[in-house]
Amino acid sequence: MTEVNHEDLMRGWARVIRDHDWDAMGEYIQPDAILEYPQSGERFTGLENIRAQFENYPGLGPGTTELQDIIGGKAYALTPMYTVIEVDGSGDRGTAILRVRYPDGSMWYAINTYEVRHGKIAHSRSYFAQDFDAPEWRAPYRDGGAGATSE
Repeated sequence: MTEVNHEDLMRGWARVIRDHDWDAMGEYIQPDAILEYPQSGERFTGLENIRAQFENYPGLGPGTTELQDIIGGKAYALTPMYTVIEVDGSGDRGTAILRVRYPDGSMWYAINTYEVRHGKIAHSRSYFAQDFDAPEWRAPYRDGGAGATSE
């Protein structure tokens, strides 16, 4: 098993998307990689198809990404389009939590589970969920965290 620096891998992948540096995609993705979006049932096999779906994504403009902090071995980075919130991994598997700003301005969370082969992403599954307001009926039971209302 190849030693994987998950932070560097995800930082590089975010840079490719940020800069639209599609020619560098092969530095982070295996030629026969599989990218899945289980919620839509889509599956893209091979670097060429993965690259094409990003290149042709409507309204995907270049953004800015920078590493903000490393806390407990987890990396946090910001970008208007894809914000890597947390990266955690060991061995050849990892998980990244991202914030995604869609072209319409809506904010989403994405969870990306991935497998690495020879230091590059070989298989990735991304799950997406749009932000929503916390329902009032849960207010009496929730902690004072995100979405909580003060009463």
